[in-house]
Amino acid sequence: MISDALRAFSQVFSGPFRRVLWLSLASTLVALVAVGAGAQWALYALPTFDVAWLNTVLEWVARFFAIIVLIPLVHPVVALVASLFLERIAGIVEAEDYPGDPVGRDQSFFQSIIVALRFTTVLVAVNLIALPFYLLPGVNLVLFWVVNGYLLGREYFELVSLRHIDVDAARRLQKRFRFRIFMAGLVIAAFATIPILNLFAPLFATAFMVHTSKRIGLK
Repeated sequence: MISDALRAFSQVFSGPFRRVLWLSLASTLVALVAVGAGAQWALYALPTFDVAWLNTVLEWVARFFAIIVLIPLVHPVVALVASLFLERIAGIVEAEDYPGDPVGRDQSFFQSIIVALRFTTVLVAVNLIALPFYLLPGVNLVLFWVVNGYLLGREYFELVSLRHIDVDAARRLQKRFRFRIFMAGLVIAAFATIPILNLFAPLFATAFMVHTSKRIGLK
């Protein structure tokens, strides 16, 4: 698993990935700026009171909660934007490292959008539910890894496996190798917590899950 992760990391910055990487990064930064601008607008829309110190306290509390809420949302935003390029990434990895295996089937644009929206909705909803626990020191990071490790492992395995097999077969494989897929998800979740590198997390996750799926026998 470590060798697969290192291989995936090196591929993210390699020549074949570079065009997709910059397209994904530029689109992601635009989306994050838009989200940040929306949060700033919401702060300015807060009601004001005649008591100056109360307005100051409310503003600082609102900014604190805006930051706390936005941090778990960074990866879903990145994943949603990058999902438009992930089929291409999976295809590059398969062609480069597994040329003897059957060629995967790319999903249509609309299928990719549906999968991305479903994945992002689940990711956002679960992280918002877990948000109060993220405020607990010593628990927050571990909980983030466990929760997102499960979700990311499941979703990226589905993305990769559906290029070769149908939904029922993918779910059977997922149940059979649930621990290995979960551990791969933990690696992805840990990668997604590293500042700057988390912008490349979906590309890394896709390449890494291609290698993981090949290890468990997906053709």
